[in-house]
Amino acid sequence: MKLDLERIMILLQRRYRSLQEIGKLTSEIQNAVSRRDEVSASLLLDMRAEEIENMERCQQEIWLMAEKGQEEAGMVRQLMTSDPAAARPPGSFEEQKIYEIRRKSRTLLREIQERDRMLNRRVGGDKSFYGKTDR
Repeated sequence: MKLDLERIMILLQRRYRSLQEIGKLTSEIQNAVSRRDEVSASLLLDMRAEEIENMERCQQEIWLMAEKGQEEAGMVRQLMTSDPAAARPPGSFEEQKIYEIRRKSRTLLREIQERDRMLNRRVGGDKSFYGKTDR
């Protein structure tokens, strides 16, 4: 059975859109916290959790595709774990797009993590998760 690269590409694009939404919601949470609007912040956190679940479902579906066989497992592992910045796909449009989406996703994820780190420190102070891990 041949690996459906188009399906992986579509799932990664959905995952990227969820990541974009997570970034937007993280900014909105920062604004709500600045206004001391706990109700809005709580609702936005719930919405962000839903987007994270959507993102995880896409990721899980991709990994399930690897269970079709040994060849598929190797290909999925290569597509999903290799460094997308260094990867030079051999040619197919889908492979090129997969690496492009992964590069954009990685950049966006780093931006979101930094905003989340600042938000967590602001809200948590000395009890912040990041305060404990950055020491």
